[in-house]
Amino acid sequence: MNKLSLKDLIFQSLIGASYVVLVFVLYNFSYKALQFRVAESLLVLVFFNKKNAIGLLIGTFVANFLGDFGIIDAIFGTLTTFIVISFMLTLKKIKILSLLMPVIFNGLYVAILVTVFSMTSQDTFLTLLLAMGPLIFLTVAAGEAVVVYGIGLPLYYMLNKNDGFKAIFEK
Repeated sequence: MNKLSLKDLIFQSLIGASYVVLVFVLYNFSYKALQFRVAESLLVLVFFNKKNAIGLLIGTFVANFLGDFGIIDAIFGTLTTFIVISFMLTLKKIKILSLLMPVIFNGLYVAILVTVFSMTSQDTFLTLLLAMGPLIFLTVAAGEAVVVYGIGLPLYYMLNKNDGFKAIFEK
């Protein structure tokens, strides 16, 4: 990425803050095994400018840090978002395929996270993951699919038609 200008820093702050606000305004839908994290629809902003990943990563870190699982989720959730965005940028010419990345990776990540935090001293990770993991993966992936395809993709097409938005947010 090129140097960040003051304008870039302001926009990334706005994106990060928007992500956090969306997560907390819709808190009950943003966490746990069944979730519809509407803030994930903002991932489409990386299609306009890869610098927008910065704001999304900051927003993810803050929202996860302030959520139920704290610093562990902040670190590993942000790492997962970094991986998701990397794949999305690689596949950005095929929007439908690109948006499958948050569905898959967030489904896997949350299934593992919830499994780890559900363990008791008698449980083994593998036993719990095999018992709970597939269901958690399916519920999170389904919620993510609804958000990125039902909100994010239409948002992308709407913003892509808006010359004013593109003049501000594109490369």
